[in-house]
Amino acid sequence: MRTIAAVLAFLVLIPAAYGESFVSNKYGFSAEFPSQPSVGIPQGSETDASGKFVSQSVNIMAESQGVYTAMVTVDSYTVPVKIDASPTLTAMVRSFVAQLDAVATSSKPGKLEGRPARFFTYATADRSIAGSGIVVLVPSKKPRIYMIVTMHTPLASDGQIAALDKFLKSFQFE
Repeated sequence: MRTIAAVLAFLVLIPAAYGESFVSNKYGFSAEFPSQPSVGIPQGSETDASGKFVSQSVNIMAESQGVYTAMVTVDSYTVPVKIDASPTLTAMVRSFVAQLDAVATSSKPGKLEGRPARFFTYATADRSIAGSGIVVLVPSKKPRIYMIVTMHTPLASDGQIAALDKFLKSFQFE
């Protein structure tokens, strides 16, 4: 009986295997989420001058409540539109961190698979939430904007934080 208890105690101490491969032909990307992701319901996002929706956003997210979140938000335009990458991506980072009452601790332009991108890190003043992200514009007649973000609290283990880093690095367009 002690052997069974010792084995069970040992198994509890073994970190869970992290990683759920996710491929979406519909949204055009793949990523290695830290746990099974859920796909939200697409909702109207951006509007034109008359208030009509011109894009739809969907969130694909894996989370451990109060510990970590790994999320891809895909904003797909449904009408032709021209987007100026640099100011748009910069504004999206500012808006994202403002919603969390956080500050961007770094933010730099770059490219992801040849597409305009902005790479950033952020944290709240009390360090109760921190994370990293990438915002990418896929230019076309009807463009898409991807926001790939991680978020974790001090409750996240080193293994969970490593899985979030792996998620961010694994993102690729399909």
